[in-house]
Amino acid sequence: MTMWIGQNTQIRLVPLKDPPKTIRYSFLATKFGQMMMGVINPISGDSKDQVAIGVLHFVIKDNVSTYNEVQERWPKSELWKDDDAVKLVADKLFESDKENSQAIPIAIYGTDFQLSVWRALVHMKRGETCTYSQLAERMGRPTAVRAVASAVAKNELAILIPCHRVVSQNGASKYHWGAALKQLLLADEKSKNY
Repeated sequence: MTMWIGQNTQIRLVPLKDPPKTIRYSFLATKFGQMMMGVINPISGDSKDQVAIGVLHFVIKDNVSTYNEVQERWPKSELWKDDDAVKLVADKLFESDKENSQAIPIAIYGTDFQLSVWRALVHMKRGETCTYSQLAERMGRPTAVRAVASAVAKNELAILIPCHRVVSQNGASKYHWGAALKQLLLADEKSKNY
């Protein structure tokens, strides 16, 4: 069976004060294609001192292009290939469909506004969608639609911070990793009766 995130998976957002010095990464085969996962350890200031997922990107062209994109987005961080470290976290993420599984730490780095947008996305139910305007209204910032859209676009954690659930008012299906993939993800979520 191909790996994918279970419906009972819980995450815990851990804001970072600074970009991580090192991101250990690997490439994983998932239900929706190859993904690059990056983990950070230890999480500064996190009392549980755990490894956290800091990067989760779909591979669209090839592994090298995805690696280069992640390096561009994290210029102050060194990327180290570490299949074993990533596998430990990936196993928890993709096999966490048990009722009482622990929340998986997700390291996020951004402005206070970006963090608030990403928190709002995490609170959306699976299978639910909203427009950028609706998301801004939910956050109590109805005039900040462009800023909300910008924060959604800066999301480093595909699926975990579910930016694929935000749709344009005009029906356009924009998604960093492609409109077709976005539609597949949404259809899969709706079919699960979450």
